[in-house]
Amino acid sequence: MNNALQLESRFSLSPNSLGYCGLNSAGAKFQKCIKEGKCGGVRKEVKNFIVLHPYLRVLARITRKSRFSYEVIEAYWIGNDLLRKAKPEDYLLLIKYFEKQGVPAFFVDELKKKVPKVFIPNHLFQVLHVGVGRVSGSVPFNIKTVNDCMIRWGKVEKITGKKAIISLNSLKKKTKNTYSLIKTRTKIPYKLWLTKDLKIGDNVAVHWNLIVKILTKKEEENLKFWTKKVCELEL
Repeated sequence: MNNALQLESRFSLSPNSLGYCGLNSAGAKFQKCIKEGKCGGVRKEVKNFIVLHPYLRVLARITRKSRFSYEVIEAYWIGNDLLRKAKPEDYLLLIKYFEKQGVPAFFVDELKKKVPKVFIPNHLFQVLHVGVGRVSGSVPFNIKTVNDCMIRWGKVEKITGKKAIISLNSLKKKTKNTYSLIKTRTKIPYKLWLTKDLKIGDNVAVHWNLIVKILTKKEEENLKFWTKKVCELEL
């Protein structure tokens, strides 16, 4: 269970530290979980994430797994085969959990009017379909915040001081409602306690301008696959 909560903590750390998601008390618990494997309180903190928690509940419901299982958390943030179990009608379950979580009624009503033909309950679907910042009002919804919020990935080309230069997979607008992948050479900060073995040639995940994980080959493949799947949708 600690592995699952450590994974969750890695991806939730950046937006929480910026004040976009969750309570102010979450950051210290996330750090302790990642550094020491002591993850008390992490589940309680995640329940205060207004959009993340409903997605974990949906994935748990349709896969009959714990919302805090490694597979469910990985499915949301990185992508895996659990996402194949989702059906279009499960989107209405997400809406139900949004309502229970306290998402404003006017926004829930708006989401009810744009039921997607394909539902992929992962982070990028949330970023593009629901819209980064649209529930909380914390940031404007535009291509910059889309790229900041999505889980980008790429290979480390150079490390200078406390930053790494990465050939980073990002998004650009293709049509009004579709996106495509491009690569940008980008300088991204890292923290030694978060990615202590970082080296040139590593493939890494980036969330809100921070390297949050060194990816395995399978994780990289899953992230690439499901990113492309979401980008193909008319959102």
